[in-house]
Amino acid sequence: MDKRKRAGIEKGILKKCKGVRVMRYNKIKLYHYSDINIPSKIKVKYFGKNHYTLNDVKSCNIKRAFFFLDNYNHEPSFLSNDYTYIVEVNKNRLYDLRKDKDNLYLGFSNIFELVKYVKKHYIGIIYNIGNWDIANIFYDISYTKKVKRG
Repeated sequence: MDKRKRAGIEKGILKKCKGVRVMRYNKIKLYHYSDINIPSKIKVKYFGKNHYTLNDVKSCNIKRAFFFLDNYNHEPSFLSNDYTYIVEVNKNRLYDLRKDKDNLYLGFSNIFELVKYVKKHYIGIIYNIGNWDIANIFYDISYTKKVKRG
């Protein structure tokens, strides 16, 4: 198929999917909020260094960066953050615990062991807390876009 025809088909598919988080080539957008002007990469070494992740360290001390799957549906406490960082990740590289296709949730006695296992096979995990869909990425990751808010 020639490039022009393929581009037209892809454009049509994207138009039909407007408003949906799924992007070309099975990618998903994730949103990270911060008051810090991050130069290039969101780094997991800062996990547990702010009040947002202190409780997470207690339940599972595996270093990770937190993201929301929806830029408009996130914890209200993030409304005051100065920056939104957007990353794009191939969905196949994230384990979706909401669907739990491998029944991992029942297979582990605690969240630490589950996350440790997922980290060996994926770059991150998707799960749900209340009204929010959240992703954790286990490795430093470059963002594709930075938005200054306010």
